Amino acid sequence: MANKMQKVYIELTSKCGLSCNFCPSASRTTSSMDLELFAKTNAELKEFTNDIAYHVVGDPLLVSNLREYLDISYENGLNVHITTAGYYLKSSHAEELNHPAIKQINFSLNSYRGNSLPISLDEYLQNIAAFTLDFRALNAKAFINYRLWNKEQDNSQLSYNNKVIKLMFEKLGATHPEQTQPKRLRVISKVLFNFDSLFEWPSLDAPYVGDKGHCHGLSGQMAILSSGEVVPCCFDYEAVINLGNIKENSLKEVVNADRSQSIIEGFKNGLITEELCKHCAYRTKFDD
Repeated sequence: MANKMQKVYIELTSKCGLSCNFCPSASRTTSSMDLELFAKTNAELKEFTNDIAYHVVGDPLLVSNLREYLDISYENGLNVHITTAGYYLKSSHAEELNHPAIKQINFSLNSYRGNSLPISLDEYLQNIAAFTLDFRALNAKAFINYRLWNKEQDNSQLSYNNKVIKLMFEKLGATHPEQTQPKRLRVISKVLFNFDSLFEWPSLDAPYVGDKGHCHGLSGQMAILSSGEVVPCCFDYEAVINLGNIKENSLKEVVNADRSQSIIEGFKNGLITEELCKHCAYRTKFDD
């Protein structure tokens, strides 16, 4: 490829274990990608990207042999991004994730607000703060992002966000800034809060958005589900746009197939070819 994708999402497991009210629950059978298929995928991905994310809807921290997956990605020269709710953090994860393949670890902190969990917010954040300090003592290179992608039109998220920010600054021994929430907020070295809007997952049942527009699907990103199915982006968690399966075809064959190329050319020319994409409001971010 002349231009590599910014990131490719690989779902190690479709199991999440939580029921966030802002995230759809997959109706497909829970599955995990075995090491053999993962190794094949990583070897083929080198041509398409330098960065991979172990996430679509599942939580990679539920994978017991995570280090073996990281070893494979490192052997293939791929940078790894971990996205997790942080609910399943163990004390051993600081050492386990101190791996040369790790580029970034993202904590989706709005997950506590979207669930009824049997622990307090303070306890939930304490576990993440403890991991942050332990990990930072071992690894000065990788970034840690605290995601609060929950901005709503009525700003109903502000009370929760302000409490989270205050607690995390305190737990990490940092001075809380007296300022409104910017797009990004530094806490300590390479530990940042990231803010964004709450997005609506695309669905064939979602409101029709239109058949004109642009997206980075298959040009800037794509996703491979734990079942091996390849989809244009990380939002298609049920493989509505099933482009093929890497168990049966190479990734190059899947991307070069007529349907994939039609999607790519359509986006380049401002035309939406897939029905699911016509019901995706998120892609309007990429319109001029």
